[in-house]
Amino acid sequence: MIGSRMRELREAVGMPLSRAAAESGWDKGHLSRVERGHTKPSRELTEWYDVSFGAGQSLVNQLMELDAAVRAGRDVSQRDMRRHVQPVLLGGSVPIDHHPDDRAELAGETVPDGTRVCRDQSFEKTWEIRNSGERPWQDRWLTRQGAAGAPGWLRSPSRSRVPDAAPGETVIVTMHLQAPAQVGASTAYFKITDEAGRLYYPGLESPPIYCTIFTVYEL
Repeated sequence: MIGSRMRELREAVGMPLSRAAAESGWDKGHLSRVERGHTKPSRELTEWYDVSFGAGQSLVNQLMELDAAVRAGRDVSQRDMRRHVQPVLLGGSVPIDHHPDDRAELAGETVPDGTRVCRDQSFEKTWEIRNSGERPWQDRWLTRQGAAGAPGWLRSPSRSRVPDAAPGETVIVTMHLQAPAQVGASTAYFKITDEAGRLYYPGLESPPIYCTIFTVYEL
């Protein structure tokens, strides 16, 4: 997800990858692997993209949030092990009804990426999520990823209920958010979990649902 955002920022200003490599000092092949999501970017590289392409601290904040989400996932898995939960039943840190044929697809959303929002302004975002797999959905939540406290934190509830859905059905999830006091780009990440916060789609092939805004002093 971060690599994709880095590529979007670079392409938005029309800078070729070779020029980005020359100006940043990182190898072109390394930048390509980062932007394709094959290599995790360093904090120094994300800071360079933020500064070079006018993203404020957006990428660095995203990196911090996703690192915090990974640590939280490890903590859940370790708690399962300490409680001697059978991994065959729960799949480690995934829900008890986790299944490989389960799929989710973003079908639509309000508040497009980059929407300008005043500092501390509250707003409402909705996502249309399609059950594109072969398993019914029950008792699921759209849960915030990361840990509060990072500069430019986009405030939101910790989670919102996902309506039950049969295969092929599309549901709407609404979230009330509040822009930070800090001016600049901010992103909030969410993933579909059970009530305990365990991920239904833990792999890299299922990117998080997110909201990206640009906070300004006034419109």
